Amino acid sequence: MAHAFKARIVERRETAPDHVEFILQSPALAEALPGQFCHVLTPGMLRRPISFSRIDRESGTVGLLLQVVGSGTAWLYSRQAGDYLDVLGPLGRGFDPPRPDRPWILIGGGVGIPPIFAALKAWQGAVRAPIRVALGARTADYLIMRQDFHAHGLDPWLATDDGSLGRQGYVVSPLPEWLQEFPQAEVMACGPTPMLAAVSRIAAGRPARVQLALEQRMGCGIGACLACVVEAQPVGPDGPRYRRVCTDGPVFLREELVF
Repeated sequence: MAHAFKARIVERRETAPDHVEFILQSPALAEALPGQFCHVLTPGMLRRPISFSRIDRESGTVGLLLQVVGSGTAWLYSRQAGDYLDVLGPLGRGFDPPRPDRPWILIGGGVGIPPIFAALKAWQGAVRAPIRVALGARTADYLIMRQDFHAHGLDPWLATDDGSLGRQGYVVSPLPEWLQEFPQAEVMACGPTPMLAAVSRIAAGRPARVQLALEQRMGCGIGACLACVVEAQPVGPDGPRYRRVCTDGPVFLREELVF
């Protein structure tokens, strides 16, 4: 259930140029599922949707990792440990847990990496099958959280647009081989729409269960304004139907979406 309240910043971590991760003390937010988000108030502006980068129910803390892209996120970036954020959450539909006996494939692009790490942190201990991770970003400086994956015993496949770290090219490049090896894998991905469309296209016709977490601009965050709608299946004679990313998502099954 979503709540509106003030949450205290107990730690501030600069993770990359113009990126910061806040650790908030909030037992209510710590009830969230990976893939859900909260709406954070910025003075005189709309709230900003931010996905959880880590969730720790035992300590009652959550992580919010954001990139500065405008005046609202610039204001948030300037907050310090000890400050309070006005938050509404947890909101939306998160990831369903992976089935323990299925191989698990995780793909994150840019600021889509944090919710992928939150999923790993929450469920790695329950998975008894191989885990594969691919992370991508524009440059090495923006390939965030890779050390967090290393700390969990994983060596992510890395890609950057400019080749400054890992392979030069697309983060989805290893997916065909991985799905050939593990056709019934659990796949979770979050990132830009073209990346998610590529994941969906590669997985089409395979038995893998594919969950995609969309990145979308939002207004209200609670399904009232319809600013975040996306095309969805089934497409009927009158055209496509639409789903609200803030309430029906942001996590959808591959089969639910139209790219």
